Amino acid sequence: MKQYDFRFDTKLIKSFLGKIFTKYKHADFIVTDSVTGILGIEINQQVFELVNNYEELDYFGLDGEATILSISKSNWTEVESRFNNDIKETYIDEVVQKVILVNDHTFSKNYDMWETKAIVFCFKNFEICFEKQDCWFSMEIEIHKGHDSLNMIDDGKDILNDFDENPFVSIERTIVEIV
Repeated sequence: MKQYDFRFDTKLIKSFLGKIFTKYKHADFIVTDSVTGILGIEINQQVFELVNNYEELDYFGLDGEATILSISKSNWTEVESRFNNDIKETYIDEVVQKVILVNDHTFSKNYDMWETKAIVFCFKNFEICFEKQDCWFSMEIEIHKGHDSLNMIDDGKDILNDFDENPFVSIERTIVEIV
């Protein structure tokens, strides 16, 4: 059985609580509120990059590549557009009250995969959600701002359309609240 675990490190995510989410930066939007491949987050003068990039893996018998959302420490200058778009910075300057991780568990007889599909930063009066687009080969990261972000996140079931020949692939979602 092939097993993968691409969930975010909850110890890292917990370190964001009570800290100032200063700003985030990304390539300027073209059509929708989504960016391709990378965005930067500054929390308490530390920079993190949220990346949705291709990984070579046997993805349930499909083409051998899928995009995986990850977060890691970085520096501000390394967060650049994957295209020639202008970079936009959005200032938040709010204390992180809570962080919600949306983890999907996709499995079948031969595969077992966990991945973080979205991260929601909760502030006193609003939320910001960064979501991996619901397509196994898309590099897009969608940005939702406002309230009730969990209701804006795709249910993760669209991917099941790619497994018409294998009806035994299923997805279960877990919501992890870090407070």
